[in-house]
Amino acid sequence: MKKYIKSIVSFWLMAVLLVSCTETHSVIDANEKPVVEAFLAPGHPVSLKLTTVIGYTGADSADSVARPIDGQQIQIKVSDGSIFTLSSVGEGIYESKATDIVKFGLTYTLDFTYNGLPISATTIIPTRPTGFKISKNIVYRSKIDLSSGTGGFGGPGGFQEDRTPIEASWDNPNGEYHFVALINTEEDPEPIVILPTDTDTPLPPFNRRINNEPTTATVTNIMPQTFQYFGKHYAILYRLNPDYAALYRSTGTTTQNISTPPTSITNGLGIFTGVNADTLIVNVYRY
Repeated sequence: MKKYIKSIVSFWLMAVLLVSCTETHSVIDANEKPVVEAFLAPGHPVSLKLTTVIGYTGADSADSVARPIDGQQIQIKVSDGSIFTLSSVGEGIYESKATDIVKFGLTYTLDFTYNGLPISATTIIPTRPTGFKISKNIVYRSKIDLSSGTGGFGGPGGFQEDRTPIEASWDNPNGEYHFVALINTEEDPEPIVILPTDTDTPLPPFNRRINNEPTTATVTNIMPQTFQYFGKHYAILYRLNPDYAALYRSTGTTTQNISTPPTSITNGLGIFTGVNADTLIVNVYRY
């Protein structure tokens, strides 16, 4: 599960890494503020990613690529009085050795110094989701072979594959934020669609992870056609703090709409937040 916590928000990371503008629209130096990415989950070691900000500069500039920040002394202080240190493991990743330091009901404060500035953030761990269920845990998909350019469908099923949505539901009496992620767990997953290879246009890779938008509702639908691989999938319901939802909504930031992504990091950008989760299984079979 550790690798799934790490990848929880890869779809919004680029928005966080984009440098913001001041009120006078002067560009912030890409080395002034660090970008923090950390999600604290009960039962898992703490993993934090630390990088530089991507600047609005030329494509060939060194500041146009986020660079890892290593060698920092990073502490996390807990409301029960304990303090633990994250060890640098390279490529901007810092990890805790223990797996039992994150618990519901406690407050966690990030603390380190970068470029002479104190960097800090505080979060709490939400309660574990309850009442999580899905309407079905088996989905049938047809193999689609586009490699020959004929648009052929493999197998006898054709278009008769399952198109009934999966309904995921959960308890939410307090209107907290949740979202559902579907993650393929196969070591060498079989893609449902075989793409053509004789094209000059690079094709985007398939995603082994599917994320729904954060919501305060109690139900969401997942279309079977969103699965991109056959095999076993984790259906993970995450309970979130509001700062994650705010950051998700800000991912529309572009060069035409330059704004500071919301952040709870003092003297930095990014996110330091607590999550909690429940997990079910969905299997995708070939029709």
